[in-house]
Amino acid sequence: MAGRWRRGGGSGVWCTRAGELLELIYEHYEEALRALPLEDMPVLALRLLDAGVCIGFADPVTNIIANTLFFLPDTEEAGEPALLEPEPNGAKKRKRKRKKLKTKAFGEARVREEVLSKIVAGDGPSSPPEARTLAERSLEGLVCFLTSYFRHLPTCEALRYLCLARADLLVAVRLIQDDRCYRHSDELHTCSSLAVKTALKCAACSAMLHNFDAFITSCFALASHIKLITQTLSAKRHCRLTTQDICGLSAVLKKPLKFKRSDKYTPMNLAAERFHDREINASIENVPGELTESLRGVLMDRIHGHYLKVVPRLPMEEFQTCHHRGLLKAGYCFGPFNTVSNIIVNTIWYNTNFPPSEEFKVDIICTLRHVESRSLNGLLAFVRACFPEISEHHAMIYLLKSNLNICKIIETARLEGYDTPVCVDNGYKEAAHAASHPDPDAYCEFVVRCLPKVQSTIRSLLQASHILSSNEVLQLSELLSFPIAKALEPISELTEDALKMLAKEKEDFLVQQSFVRGKVQAALWNYEQTKGYHYELGIICGVNVNVGDETKILESKGQYSHVNFWASPDDGSGATLFFAEFSNYEDNNDNHQLFCFPASDLSAQVRCCYCECEGVRIVHPVAHCWEGATDFEKIACGEHTISNQEIINRSKRLDSQVGIFAQDGLYLDPAQNKLIQSVNRAAWVMNIGLDDEMRRRRPHPPQASIGIMTGKSDLKTARPPVQENLKAY
Repeated sequence: MAGRWRRGGGSGVWCTRAGELLELIYEHYEEALRALPLEDMPVLALRLLDAGVCIGFADPVTNIIANTLFFLPDTEEAGEPALLEPEPNGAKKRKRKRKKLKTKAFGEARVREEVLSKIVAGDGPSSPPEARTLAERSLEGLVCFLTSYFRHLPTCEALRYLCLARADLLVAVRLIQDDRCYRHSDELHTCSSLAVKTALKCAACSAMLHNFDAFITSCFALASHIKLITQTLSAKRHCRLTTQDICGLSAVLKKPLKFKRSDKYTPMNLAAERFHDREINASIENVPGELTESLRGVLMDRIHGHYLKVVPRLPMEEFQTCHHRGLLKAGYCFGPFNTVSNIIVNTIWYNTNFPPSEEFKVDIICTLRHVESRSLNGLLAFVRACFPEISEHHAMIYLLKSNLNICKIIETARLEGYDTPVCVDNGYKEAAHAASHPDPDAYCEFVVRCLPKVQSTIRSLLQASHILSSNEVLQLSELLSFPIAKALEPISELTEDALKMLAKEKEDFLVQQSFVRGKVQAALWNYEQTKGYHYELGIICGVNVNVGDETKILESKGQYSHVNFWASPDDGSGATLFFAEFSNYEDNNDNHQLFCFPASDLSAQVRCCYCECEGVRIVHPVAHCWEGATDFEKIACGEHTISNQEIINRSKRLDSQVGIFAQDGLYLDPAQNKLIQSVNRAAWVMNIGLDDEMRRRRPHPPQASIGIMTGKSDLKTARPPVQENLKAY
């Protein structure tokens, strides 16, 4: 966050919103200053200027007062109010009392003016971090909380939500959650979420508060006693608090925390009341295009959650042997069923009707991002083909609101007045092509003509969320087996260079698989020792080998890996999703971390900057024990090599990759003519790059050295790093 306000250029809207927010924050401080007895308790001014940020779980004015009072010293140190001396003469007494009151009022006004000038004064966005005022630091903290808590939220969008919420943090949170269609179970809970604590610490770092832990304690103390505090301040809203009020509220904030989720006086419930009180037009439908990039990232997260739910529903042995291929090649999430059922049906259909030339068992799927991205492309194409007047932005909103269910989208669009398509043939056709389906014509024929005949039987088989048995999978395979007319076309053959390239890719994959499986098995064994029962390791469904700072260029030995995998206990209670971390050293007996924890909460807002940077969606546990768990705090302080915006940009670029990927080479079939042609071309381009690199390393005559030193070359294509295994051909 450090350096946020000193931008080298940028959007005028960005600067305008920052200025609007500062004006709103000034108003909140004016109201807070009117409520505080600064003349009677001079220490209040010092504490307010030091820690009275408007960040917290109540309205901004209450946050300012609560953060100020939490840091007050004990009552006897705070200074008691001055007592008026008794006067022998009643008239003189009244006269002197009026004079003292007038003097006192003048003194209080002067003190408030001085304090407010210190809050307002400053150079604004151009001021250096150490010279920023309390209002500017509050704004820094508010923005940082939102960008640290929510994925895919750039600063410009955080400013937009804060403007709509009038600098009210939880109202802004509520707006974002509404726009992103959060379920109640996924919403921010102030009493227990580790993600909330991390975001608060990031906000404290960005606001340059001196005592992070005390600030976090203050926020949770306010949340714990919010009913009493808000009622007291509401009763005193239009008059000044007394010293007795101040001492009482300060004592309440230092009482033990008590959270009751059933209580209607929770911070989020009160924020909802403030949200509904204001006439703000914050609906995401009214911001066409501005939030589209963020929505794509949110949709990718949702899609990933559905794919993770698919894996344990299929028999694990069969999934590792054959269905992994159908999932990665054609297991898209569009179709006539719910999202998980669509993935299962499309996976089994493809594997049944386009069997591989040879089966091979895998222990690891490096990433699901490719099939997830293609699925999203297909879903968007389907919606827009059925309703051409709907923009891509609004298509994303429909997908969010329907939980990716295209049948619900059609029904919703009909209720909203859109012309309902007579048939959805064109929708499936466009979806298959946009998703780069291996055989879009065959898929359209299947889903439009053949699937309706057995749809009810399949729905009954998949209606429960239980693990499918081998017999049930076989029954589905028989139901989904249809004769497919395949077009006759000249068959291409792999070139010698392409065969070598694919052999190398497969060799690298097997080496990586063996290494990762060994590490995961060791981590699971360590976990078993603490639980006393055995787990059977299933499929590894996500790997990021680039966790932590690199020690050398292209050297990952000093880094760690983050992994998700499924494992089943021997008591038959069902598969559990685990998170594992281990070092990239070969030796399992080294002193580096090697552990795993259950991470079954797919909706937890736990973030890891390294996994987000690599575009690998790993579900992390809530425990703060893994590499990178506190790196967002470093980002907030400007102490990290990357920023939140860089994370967003890189993740967006990776999520938007299309085409054929290196992992597709593992599943290359002789009949896939287009894929073979693409692989041949990739091998040809790669060899040109290698030849160019060899020419660069040869000795050159002196007259050619200038061109080499200046980097002038007609061919700059270098061989993609083997370790990634994700680069598009």
